[in-house]
Amino acid sequence: MGTAKTPVLWTTGAPGTGKSTTAWGLYRRIGEAGGNVAYVDIDQLGLIGPPPGGGDASHAIKAANLLRVLENLRGTAQLVVSGVVDPAKPYIESRDFDLTLVRLTCDRDELERRFLGRGSPAAALPDLFAVADAYDRAGFGEEMDTTGQRPEDTVEALFHRCAVEAGSVRPPDPGLPLPGPVTVVTGPTAVGKSTAAFSALRDLWERDLPVAYVDLAQLGFAHPAPDPALEAAHLSAVWRGYRDAGAKRLIVVAREFRPEHRRVFGAVTVVHFDADEPTLTERVRRRAEGESALLAGDELRGAPPGVRDRVAARAVAEAARMRRSGGDRVVLDTSGQEPAETAAALLAVLAQ
Repeated sequence: MGTAKTPVLWTTGAPGTGKSTTAWGLYRRIGEAGGNVAYVDIDQLGLIGPPPGGGDASHAIKAANLLRVLENLRGTAQLVVSGVVDPAKPYIESRDFDLTLVRLTCDRDELERRFLGRGSPAAALPDLFAVADAYDRAGFGEEMDTTGQRPEDTVEALFHRCAVEAGSVRPPDPGLPLPGPVTVVTGPTAVGKSTAAFSALRDLWERDLPVAYVDLAQLGFAHPAPDPALEAAHLSAVWRGYRDAGAKRLIVVAREFRPEHRRVFGAVTVVHFDADEPTLTERVRRRAEGESALLAGDELRGAPPGVRDRVAARAVAEAARMRRSGGDRVVLDTSGQEPAETAAALLAVLAQ
């Protein structure tokens, strides 16, 4: 008898249809029920630019990296994926996975309300409707109309189609160390790592430099967790994919860069962001009020004051512990800085 296929439930659809919200809700729901589950946002697997990372190559890069990551997760009781697909070729071609592709839709009035409600510009509405029309014409996957549904209703409807079983996955060895140059940006919660690193990344792209980017936290969604060995396997797999796609340099954002992560690379430069208590407290407040990109697992967006206070206290404690840990790294004190100042300081280190 052959090995059972690993089930994959993939939510896709035009921007604003709820694919990421639904997939994240499923991941949380399965984990809370005691299931062995992992979540992958395909958008996190195509952060490479300038071209060949952009344009028509983007779907191919994401799809290839997705297969690499799913291979690391083979045997997980349930995999959940979210993200846009290429309407011309929307499927995972692998005999190891049992794919259910769900194309979320809603009527145009509701799509417009959702799109604008998350802060997207009205000028982008024609492009949004064009994408929605293209998806409708292609007709791939199973259509699920979410018009009038609350996000939790959509999650509940799909939850009953998922496997909820205990277990864990032994990740593969990442293999031989990969070459760089690789820069890792570390620091406590809310210090501004992602904001500064992504700003620096876009600056490098504007200079036409082929650079890739990984937010390590976005590769670590697995239950039970955390698992630094699995994160390391994903990091290795995705960097191999980016190198195949033409990347010459990698920027990694990670709260902490553990020995398991370090073994993926031949050599790294670690840039550690520090900040004093007032700065960290203020940045937690800004995050809670929506002054940063919304990513899966964000514990601060819209958080009430009590939660903000607990996260700020934790961030201050993390900063103190990380200060004591030392190690071979460049330390940038970002106290009192605006995001643009911190990004400029990081770019100066990258230029060296």
